[in-house]
Amino acid sequence: MRTAKALGLVVLVVALTATMGFAKVGKSAIVGGPHDLRTELGGGSYTLCNYCHIAHKFSNVTAPATAGPLLWNHTLSSKTTYGVYTSSSFSGYNTDITDVGSVSTPTVSNLCLSCHDGTIAIDSWYSAVRGTQNSVFMPSDRTVTDLTQQHPVNFTYNAALANAAGLLVPASTTSVDGAGEIPLFEGKMQCATCHDPHNASGIMTQAFPTQSSGTFCTYCHK
Repeated sequence: MRTAKALGLVVLVVALTATMGFAKVGKSAIVGGPHDLRTELGGGSYTLCNYCHIAHKFSNVTAPATAGPLLWNHTLSSKTTYGVYTSSSFSGYNTDITDVGSVSTPTVSNLCLSCHDGTIAIDSWYSAVRGTQNSVFMPSDRTVTDLTQQHPVNFTYNAALANAAGLLVPASTTSVDGAGEIPLFEGKMQCATCHDPHNASGIMTQAFPTQSSGTFCTYCHK
């Protein structure tokens, strides 16, 4: 069973640089990037979007009713336990970081983990993109199974937490910043708050405003 060695998919260990500025990218920026799976998972007549999304779920598509976010086409992981991130400076703020979601109640981070926890093949779809499926799994250096050692996700990012932790106060429940470039999902930070899977450049981050004082990490972490 081979692994997707050619895929430079989202690396959750962020490499810090001296200064970084990001420009907002459109969905077409995925072309030629790590999530353009047409080369690694070639075959079939589907477009590059169909490897993750499907516009119409016809009667022959056996996706569960809950697999609706973003017209998702990839099989969701049944793994529900990833551990809980804790720290002396974070865990006491009454934030909900214990539930990363499940097949029945998927979060945006579940969509990322459906490939990145390594339990479901990358080429596992509700509506088949090509004839052969379930043959390509995430390589170990792209696999995340223990969230106790990762940046926390699925926690409520509100003004109370921001003030207590010294973070940037969110502009609303839908974004950290007033321009709406750094998204929140129902008031929570998820993998996609920092990572844009459609951005083919760099580490596929969202369009963080330029920070003269350091890396994009310092945009939220004052």
